[in-house]
Amino acid sequence: MAPLDLVPLFLGLSLHAQDALAAAPERAAELALIAGVDEERAQETVRALVGFGPRMGGTASGRRAAEWLRARFVESGLEARVVADEEDWCHSESSWKLVARRDAGATARSGSPDPAEALVLARAWPWGFSPSASGRAALSLEGTTGAVLAASPPRYGRRDAKPELVLVDGVTTRDGSWPVVRALRSRDDNPYPVFGISRDEGAQLRGWLDAGREVEVEYELVATIERAAPSTVLASLPARAGAPPGYLLYCAHGDSDSGGPGANDNASGEAIVLEIARAFARAVRAGEVPAPPREVRFAVWGSEIRSTRTYLERRLEDGGPILAVVNFDQAGFGSGADQLNVEPDDLPANREFVLQLAALLRRFEGERGFPARWATNKSLGGTDSYVFSGSKPFRESGIPAVTLFTSAWGAPEEHPRTEGMPGESWGERDRVGVDYDDYYHSAGDLPELTTATEPWNMGWCARVGLLGGWLWLARLDG
Repeated sequence: MAPLDLVPLFLGLSLHAQDALAAAPERAAELALIAGVDEERAQETVRALVGFGPRMGGTASGRRAAEWLRARFVESGLEARVVADEEDWCHSESSWKLVARRDAGATARSGSPDPAEALVLARAWPWGFSPSASGRAALSLEGTTGAVLAASPPRYGRRDAKPELVLVDGVTTRDGSWPVVRALRSRDDNPYPVFGISRDEGAQLRGWLDAGREVEVEYELVATIERAAPSTVLASLPARAGAPPGYLLYCAHGDSDSGGPGANDNASGEAIVLEIARAFARAVRAGEVPAPPREVRFAVWGSEIRSTRTYLERRLEDGGPILAVVNFDQAGFGSGADQLNVEPDDLPANREFVLQLAALLRRFEGERGFPARWATNKSLGGTDSYVFSGSKPFRESGIPAVTLFTSAWGAPEEHPRTEGMPGESWGERDRVGVDYDDYYHSAGDLPELTTATEPWNMGWCARVGLLGGWLWLARLDG
């Protein structure tokens, strides 16, 4: 299929826009590149990755997911390998079960005995570095033995009595429907497991206790705590013959970060990096675009931040200098808005790259496959692009490192607009809105609740990131 044939099939542009694109060969190349982005396939990638488990660095699920991704890159015609990063403490929870039972015996108003009742804590999720444990324990509030129901994990000194387990119902998503997943501070000597439960589950248990009923919790957790090396996937699309050294890097962290299911954070970023690789390789293989003027690399980090630092220390100059970094994090869903954000726009090294992305977004604004609303915002931190932008080589050489996302954190935020930068595309304000994810770092970060509800988000980020990188390489080459 010729590149221009892709115009009406892919974007559904107006006839005027199609005529304009037909008159510009460079636009035909752009369409050929993004024609390979498949949003349905990206959704399948997210579901597959979540199916492996939380994919925490150094864990069995992380290794399986890394090998699966390596095979997908190879299927797309790229060279790919899995490398071991610096060893660190990791945790993996392979199975668990929690059932609370209220004893029978009290007499109801009807005069009949109140029957025993069981509550399966279906939304319970273990906090990271909880030890394996099993048994039965009497439930109490803020106690020091048995099973403890608390709003937050109680702190017990080593000389105090230790509970058998702790259920936390006060650390949840904003609506209380899902427990937020966290990690315990101690990594190798936690005396008891901690489970997050939903607010409703906690309320039912508290109601039983308030009524003076005895409640027993049957529990089981199979967990692994060890030191192990995270598995990072690296893939490469070669440059044209005789190209100068240096490469463009697309990346995303491959772990779920919090230890939950990790659909939006960050299977969405992984799926986008894979879609960009597939689309780029397809267009080059089909002869619709030339081989890139510099090498293009793809990385899915075994552990957010830590694996990126290892890359900087070990592999940054392997293959020449890095030319730009495009990172994707929480790029598949947003609870309060429908927009794409580019950050950070307040670093001098990023200015020209961010402005180029803004020009691209304006050019395609509102067209099918691209966002109608987008924004650039100041540094927020907390993702892998900052490992690069904060490093000495990037600061001294003015190398851009940006992140594309569609939500950040677990609540809506506004930040001051960076002077001289676009800010919000839909109006002139001195503030910039940043969308959020209701299921951020929680047991509810599932495909059916996040990425599958807004499949276009990953498509937006993949197309904008792909074209933005392509244009940056053309700029460096020209």
